Amino acid sequence: MPKRVRMVAQIVADKCTGCRLCEQVCPTVAIGMRPRREDEPGKSRNIAMLAPEACYNAQACVEICPDDAIEMVELAEPFDIGFDLPQVDEDAVKALCRKAGYGRNMQICVCTDTKAGEIATAIVAGAHSPEAVSLATGARTGCLELCMQPILHLLACAGHGDAPRNPKNGFQWYGESATLWQHVQADGTLPDSIRDAFPEYPLDKEFGDMTKLKRR
Repeated sequence: MPKRVRMVAQIVADKCTGCRLCEQVCPTVAIGMRPRREDEPGKSRNIAMLAPEACYNAQACVEICPDDAIEMVELAEPFDIGFDLPQVDEDAVKALCRKAGYGRNMQICVCTDTKAGEIATAIVAGAHSPEAVSLATGARTGCLELCMQPILHLLACAGHGDAPRNPKNGFQWYGESATLWQHVQADGTLPDSIRDAFPEYPLDKEFGDMTKLKRR
């Protein structure tokens, strides 16, 4: 489902101290640093710069900036993201969703209503990092938290298992959490040790529901 971007970040030059916090949390890497020009207000050596076309109104930069050096401004012409994904091998998309244990129509990003099939399509098309997935689909540009785990899991299932490493000077990535599906044995059943360890949970029922999802 497309997300309409109506606002983008704007750097307040005289307040920016070049601390790089905004650069580290931007889910689409829309912010970088450059040397401050002599005619620009402000005292720091570096200043944040924005790539407007990559800003999807996540506002993580605004929230983390300690100097109120970033503000959101309305766009004269809003634009949509995530509605024009490339045509890829549908069988590859379905196979990736099945391997991850996600139904194709399972909601991955609640904030942007992005489905597993859309994430898988972006990955098959060449988006091999969380930032690239966000740029392609708009996912992870709301709360920036809840959808990171399934995105990392889909990336790992596609052979990009190095994705959960923190980028240099950054901390916007998180490790992949364990899921029930990762404990499935070669014969397609859950090991007794898992059932015995968590008797209070209806694991067989959950596993059955997950199996049905994988067949979709």
